[in-house]
Amino acid sequence: MNIELIWPPYSLHLRSGDMELSPVREGDLPELAQIAKGGVRRDGIEAFLIDWDSGSDEEVARSLAQYHWATRANFTVDEWTIEFTVRVGGRVVGIQGVNGSRYPLTRTVSTGSWLAKKEQGRGFGTKMRSMVVSTFIEHFGAGRFETAYIAGNDASRRVSEKLGYSPNGDHVIIAQQGRPRTENKMVLRAEDFRSSVGEVQVAGAEAVRSFLGIET
Repeated sequence: MNIELIWPPYSLHLRSGDMELSPVREGDLPELAQIAKGGVRRDGIEAFLIDWDSGSDEEVARSLAQYHWATRANFTVDEWTIEFTVRVGGRVVGIQGVNGSRYPLTRTVSTGSWLAKKEQGRGFGTKMRSMVVSTFIEHFGAGRFETAYIAGNDASRRVSEKLGYSPNGDHVIIAQQGRPRTENKMVLRAEDFRSSVGEVQVAGAEAVRSFLGIET
């Protein structure tokens, strides 16, 4: 028995050009920790609810590892998160996450992501989000995508706008530095999606659909 039979999400693999997305595995954690050294946010802009990218290199690495272990430990067919390691030309550049709640009924996916500082501003954030949106529309029957950004995080907002997301209200959260901040919500309906990539090659979708009880 191989690991993909034990944990079917590991079967999922997306590729478009030189960018590849595959669920985070143990062997990815050292590379992810390496590119997250010193944090992944520019100019102190708050981007997360949890302050995982501050502290020593060891603390950041442990926060990363504990988070990814927790996503697998807490995974159920009703509440799930899949975090993809994103590679460009074979090198790790960041993370693209998707999560669903009672997905077979809601057909709604929420997304979140981060990129290494040196990889930001190169169009990777738009491409990797476009790849997961395209995949979940075409292979998992998604009809709605939700995301959010903390006020001031204009890079995240621009990615969403490029792909066809619309404003969907806001609320006040306590952000990673312990201060109240406005979080702006955005929503994308499948019919409004504006893809920024060509063909996305997808492997393993059938195994994941079966695992999650999804009938397209």
